[in-house]
Amino acid sequence: MQEPLITSPVPGQTLTVAPVAGSLRISGQPEIPSSKYYTLRYVLAATLADGESVIYYPAQSDDSEALFRGCRALGAQLAWDDAERRVLRIKGIGGRPPVQGPVTIEVGNAGAVLRLLLGLGALLPQVTFETDHPLSLGKRPNRELLEALASLGVAYEATGPEGCVPLTLHGGNLRGGHIRISGARSSQYLSALLFLCPLLTEPVEIEVVDMLKSQPLARATLEVLQEAGIVIEHDAALRHFKIQPNQRYQPREYVIPGDYPSAAALLAAASVATDPASELRLTRLRPGEEIGEALLSAFRAMGADLVRDGEQITLRGGRPLHGIELDGDVVIDCIPVLVAAACFAEGRSVFFNIESLHYKESDRIDDLCAELQRAGCDVEPRQDAIIVNGRPEGIEGGVTVDGHNDHRLLMALAIVGMRSRHGLTITGGEHIVKSYPHFFAVLRALGANLY
Repeated sequence: MQEPLITSPVPGQTLTVAPVAGSLRISGQPEIPSSKYYTLRYVLAATLADGESVIYYPAQSDDSEALFRGCRALGAQLAWDDAERRVLRIKGIGGRPPVQGPVTIEVGNAGAVLRLLLGLGALLPQVTFETDHPLSLGKRPNRELLEALASLGVAYEATGPEGCVPLTLHGGNLRGGHIRISGARSSQYLSALLFLCPLLTEPVEIEVVDMLKSQPLARATLEVLQEAGIVIEHDAALRHFKIQPNQRYQPREYVIPGDYPSAAALLAAASVATDPASELRLTRLRPGEEIGEALLSAFRAMGADLVRDGEQITLRGGRPLHGIELDGDVVIDCIPVLVAAACFAEGRSVFFNIESLHYKESDRIDDLCAELQRAGCDVEPRQDAIIVNGRPEGIEGGVTVDGHNDHRLLMALAIVGMRSRHGLTITGGEHIVKSYPHFFAVLRALGANLY
């Protein structure tokens, strides 16, 4: 493989996606990152356990580093077994942080890390969360979670009416009781409470009001908690939860699977390739994961030539795609790259039930559509949807587009640039390190013309 592209964050980095001579072939078998979702949840479970846990293949990214900083601040001991950082040992805190004085945690641009650590931060007498991304994470709302924590006895000071960082919690002496939490903006609020409440000395009941967004991630939280020995009663609709007090997280060995949202970006790139000899093979993608199965179904519905064999997925490109209508909530983090692929499909695509994308690292509806329109795509943003009129012949390009400090937008714009007649220049490329530092280098090794 050639030297990596943009694997260290240097502000102001740009990326050029140039046309290729002849047809575009995307082929290879790259190693994909480990799951960000499961890394976050397993590391937190290990941090809360009484004893040492071992985690194999944790994700490596800026978000992971923010997570590790937070867990160390809670009092956990983290150590790598190997130079490649494939095996992580965590000596947990036994559900009770040993920290007595004020703590400050820098969470970078990691929204999910922030929300889940907010729950566990309630165990501390005082903890302040800060970010060096005030225009991104600094604008993301936490009000509903902070109000729920206040009902357990936590006092807080936050920025603005929506509870943005920087913010400070004053916790430590928590009570149980009945909590109402909104699920309309994020399932992360619920997940934060599910990690925290088993450690309290009084029982807790949680009632989810409104619709719960991103339910597969809430189910992933419940799966990890069960593996860690935590018992939570709940209904099938994930609206009502009963949690008994004084539970103990058990030390375990955890193996992190591959990351489906990262795989989605590579699958989208291969699906828009024009050379029928294109063939992408991806491994370590565990069957049965709700997000993964929904993602593969979406690609198949678009006409992609895709086959699963156990944990391996093979996609052959150079096939015509066609428009789809997709409820995007289940695959919410994959929507930008699916939209990018739909830009080259025959006909109209509608991605709906995606309003929560307005509240991510960027506005992944309005910002994404603005940049795609600038590149020459026919897309229309709605409050809860993105409508795409595909252009199988390709797009014009020849302009500069902005990644809006968002790794998911950068992936989508790079894919679109591959099918532009005059290429694209993408600003803010350094933000790819948030989840997939080597993405651009992998895309180039697969056949894209990036520099």
